[in-house]
Amino acid sequence: MDEILHAMNEENERLLSDSRQSNMSDSTEQSESSRERSRPVTGHNRNFINFVSAKQRQISNKAASKAKRRGQELLQMIELDVASFNLFEMPPVKEYELYMRNFGSSNTKQAYVQTNEDNVDRDIQTEEIEVVEKWCQHPAEDFKGSGRGDCDNSTDDEMATKKLTELDSIRLSNFVQQSGQVMAILLEEEQADRNQNVIGTSKTNVMFSESVVQLVQPAFLAGRCVSHCQFSATQNNMFLAVYSTPLQPSKEKFANKGFVCVWNTNEPSLPKHVLVCESQPNSCCFSPNNASLAFAGMSDGSVVVWDLREPPSMHHTHTLHDKEWLLRYPTYDTAGVLSHDNHHSPVTTVIPIVSSSDSAKASMSSGGKGSEVSTGLSFQLASIEENAVIHLWVVAEISTPDLAGSQSDLGLSPGGKIKLLKSSSVVLESHIKDARLKTDLRAHELQLSPTDPNHFYVGTDSGFVYHGARYGGRAPPKAYRGDVDAPVPVLCVDFSPFNQPCFLAGCADGSIRLHNTESEIPLVTWHNSTNGNAVICVRWSRSRPGVFYVLDSISRVHVWDLMKEDAIPVHSQSYDTGRCTCLGLSNDHSATGLGLPGRHPQMVLAFESGGMDVHTLSQQLTVQQPGELETFMDYLERIL
Repeated sequence: MDEILHAMNEENERLLSDSRQSNMSDSTEQSESSRERSRPVTGHNRNFINFVSAKQRQISNKAASKAKRRGQELLQMIELDVASFNLFEMPPVKEYELYMRNFGSSNTKQAYVQTNEDNVDRDIQTEEIEVVEKWCQHPAEDFKGSGRGDCDNSTDDEMATKKLTELDSIRLSNFVQQSGQVMAILLEEEQADRNQNVIGTSKTNVMFSESVVQLVQPAFLAGRCVSHCQFSATQNNMFLAVYSTPLQPSKEKFANKGFVCVWNTNEPSLPKHVLVCESQPNSCCFSPNNASLAFAGMSDGSVVVWDLREPPSMHHTHTLHDKEWLLRYPTYDTAGVLSHDNHHSPVTTVIPIVSSSDSAKASMSSGGKGSEVSTGLSFQLASIEENAVIHLWVVAEISTPDLAGSQSDLGLSPGGKIKLLKSSSVVLESHIKDARLKTDLRAHELQLSPTDPNHFYVGTDSGFVYHGARYGGRAPPKAYRGDVDAPVPVLCVDFSPFNQPCFLAGCADGSIRLHNTESEIPLVTWHNSTNGNAVICVRWSRSRPGVFYVLDSISRVHVWDLMKEDAIPVHSQSYDTGRCTCLGLSNDHSATGLGLPGRHPQMVLAFESGGMDVHTLSQQLTVQQPGELETFMDYLERIL
């Protein structure tokens, strides 16, 4: 490091001396030439001091001192690192390698040299094709229809192929049915968007309705009217419609058959299922858990049941009016089989025996899945005939159905899983003790108490609503009479769905009676609400406790709201398009906990022409006001 500093100093001094000499020589020459030009020529020589060269030396010394000082400062900051490199590295030679290098090739000679001349390639046009012997059969006896038969070793491959192509017919059928239903709904919505005037929801001027959907009657049911309709308690988008016999004589293929259609309000263009039977149905109902079973009471006194879970392969397709329809025959029919246990007059009502709490649990468990396959199905069913005889049935499911049919039970269809077993009977008798006034009763409608299904109530032609119990002895009062002593037939009965101990009774003279279950006389009677026209149907609202609907014989729908007016109906709607034959209401999940959540309550009105209108009820008739149930209970206590 000292040598470097010494060399740098010598270099700086040499440069500084060279610059001084050059400057001095230049300045001397310039000064001498200038003096020779400027000074006057005299005869005496004079010496002058050169201030310019002194100035130049001062500047040069100052610059050199600054450069030297800067070099010293930089040398203090610069530190040099030591780097080392291996220019050549050779590991020591092992003894064996040294020996082999010196003596390894001694006593050896080259015997053969490989030059890859024997590796000869030739181009070929095609590769060898594997050939396997197969068999096939047409028509195929199974889903496969072909296989291998060249050797025994191919059996494993054949079994593996069979497992890959094996189909589960039950799962395939369920998938096709569910996906078909989804596709049908999507097509209905698309068609409704394209043609709003033909199918779809439209506004209406009916006072109690927000919108209406008109169901399209199938062509093969032309000339028949809907005599009865019933919504499902748990799936309130499904309802049954009973069609009457043709109004005019017909020679068509199924003119003498009875028809019941399963409708989905989301698919208004055609029914979901078409149910056919040998006799004429009068009433119908669904199973209490979900809409998987349909029941109907017949004019010949029989009771039939359809299992809607059965695959379409168990039924036949018929071409009616240039269109194919799948007609489902009953899974079980009591006609001619249980003659001694059967009804002997037309069945007026069939109804499942279930409490409101059980229906609410079924609504929560169903979740809108439709007719899902369930096992262990069992419940009770009640039916009543015109001669006032009640039969109680047990609906049982067979665990192992026989596709060949049953030899002991001829009412069961081949492959059927549902059958009816009669458990008991109740015969209603007139409570009038005077033999001269005592006549045979004729029953019109049967209803069960929602809070206690053990108690039943029957509207009769004697003017009384008879009360009884399925078991446990007598249940007072035995009968509910009107406020007049005239034998006015009670055509319809309906209970409050809000677990109130009261029911409505519609009479043939147009009067409507409100009864309390503890008293045989009515709480209140409305005599002139229909101007003397018979009450065909009375139904309590499934949304509000103080609202009910009445259909009279001249096709007028009366809407009562006891919270606003308890003397006359708040609305009365007439229909001029045709005679209205029946009325049905769907459950409201937000009010009673029954039905599918999120659906608006609906009303079905059926006409003599065969058409049906599905009305979405207005909010003023479906939305409860705060404390409305308590207000209605106070109203009942006041009139009690």
